[in-house]
Amino acid sequence: MINNIKERIKEYSEMIEKYPEIKEFHIERAKLYCEINEYEKAVEDFKKTLEGYYACQNIARVCEETGFNKEAEKFYTKAINKDKNNINSYINRLYFYMRIREMEKAISDCKAILKLSPKEETILNLKRILTGK
Repeated sequence: MINNIKERIKEYSEMIEKYPEIKEFHIERAKLYCEINEYEKAVEDFKKTLEGYYACQNIARVCEETGFNKEAEKFYTKAINKDKNNINSYINRLYFYMRIREMEKAISDCKAILKLSPKEETILNLKRILTGK
């Protein structure tokens, strides 16, 4: 399996060499690097696509996976700032806060999500659990 992933990385590298402006190639290669735990290379590829929400989310996940929680928080927040109406960005950061036991920040994200989507049942339940109300 690893050999297959490395072969796919090689293919993406060749495409990137020919078409460096196509950010999707960098994103796909970065995801492959993550699959074989080459996180530093993944981050480098994701950084090349920083304009997008998707890249910020992926960098955040890689940072979290490698224990760089402050950087992860920064990129989860950048993803939110790219599109303040994207509920998924808030949900990803909310669960991140729960994983690192930052419950006040998690509650704050619950409130932000509920402002955007007041009937989001899962978030309503999470908020009740986190606040005890």
